[in-house]
Amino acid sequence: MLDGLRIVEFAEGVAGPLAGLRLSELGADVVKVERSSGDYMRGAYPTAPGGTDGAAFIDLNRGKRSVALSESPAAAAALLQPLVERAGVLITDQQDDALSVLGLAGIIAASERGESRLIHISISPWGRRGPLSSRKGSELTAQAMTGYTRYLGVQGEPARRLGADVASVGTGTFAVQAVLAALYSRARTGKGQRVDLSLCNSLLAMKSIHLAAQSNPDKYEGPRVGGAYHPPELGWKTKDEPVFMAFGGSVGPTGRAGWVDFVKEVGLEKLLEDPRCDKNGRISTGHGAHVHELREVYEEAFTNYSGEQLADLIRKHRGNASVYQRVDRTLTHPQTEALAIVCEAETDGQVRKFRRFPARFGRLQLKTLARPPGLGEHTHEIAKEVGIAAHELAALKGSGENAGDDA
Repeated sequence: MLDGLRIVEFAEGVAGPLAGLRLSELGADVVKVERSSGDYMRGAYPTAPGGTDGAAFIDLNRGKRSVALSESPAAAAALLQPLVERAGVLITDQQDDALSVLGLAGIIAASERGESRLIHISISPWGRRGPLSSRKGSELTAQAMTGYTRYLGVQGEPARRLGADVASVGTGTFAVQAVLAALYSRARTGKGQRVDLSLCNSLLAMKSIHLAAQSNPDKYEGPRVGGAYHPPELGWKTKDEPVFMAFGGSVGPTGRAGWVDFVKEVGLEKLLEDPRCDKNGRISTGHGAHVHELREVYEEAFTNYSGEQLADLIRKHRGNASVYQRVDRTLTHPQTEALAIVCEAETDGQVRKFRRFPARFGRLQLKTLARPPGLGEHTHEIAKEVGIAAHELAALKGSGENAGDDA
């Protein structure tokens, strides 16, 4: 899809590199620009077997080429400026002042005014405007600011973060969407543009269904309003592994008979006369209003079944169910294998697992990316591509004779 498009990624951590990875899988040539110390994720534990880079860095930076900048701003600018001038997209989480020191002020300003074809994707914690715009931020501060911590833990106890990097992953995903939209616009107008994204705004956008439920109408009902005040969802206890279960659907053969037949089979006929239950099971299972009141009643019968047995029984009666899987089992589950989500490839003598691009195209072939670049591995190669001769590169402060030296 993106064959022939060069993307310069000058970003660390998760958000920018994730966007670069996904665009690379779609065919773009992604040049990862790093300072001489390297992306801090290279040193993030755990370290992959047989190497020095962190496992998360490897997964986020497969298939890219790496340029390492000199500690000298002038020397770094001598390579970075022509590289960005020849690129179609710049993805960065660097502040404008830092980019200006590296000679990119004019290039970025021209993109912002639509006077060049460059698409500049700028990622920050808080955005360019507002009282927090100049402050540092992170995954945790973004979650705290946007109220995500209220969806975990128990009321009255300390707040808890979401374990997943939802702000960073969400921003990386939105950045891919922004690049594709800007490319479509450029194809029609011939003009590039600046696109600003923030961890804060991404979380608020992802929270839209909760914000809608909490503000219009102003009623305290439904899981997206009261969920923060319920005990954490840990699944329905069984003989071994917990399960998730939900019944519902139309009141009729599809909905009503399923739940009624289910409670009869597991020995819970008394629920048929309980005023807290409706006849299709909607309000006493899943995220229903009376789930927490009736959980112990259900679980008393569920201890007679293993998680897999109960899930099969729920599905038999047209309910929705799944055992709470461990990650290792998820990756080897028959459904995961059928979708070919997890792949293996040998790189540098090591067999590594990685996850494919999540979409499956009928007529587009995705690139299979397995090997991450060494720090500055492609500096000389890319310098030559942007018109810097070997002797000119050697003259830049910090340059040496090895392909991995910074420039």
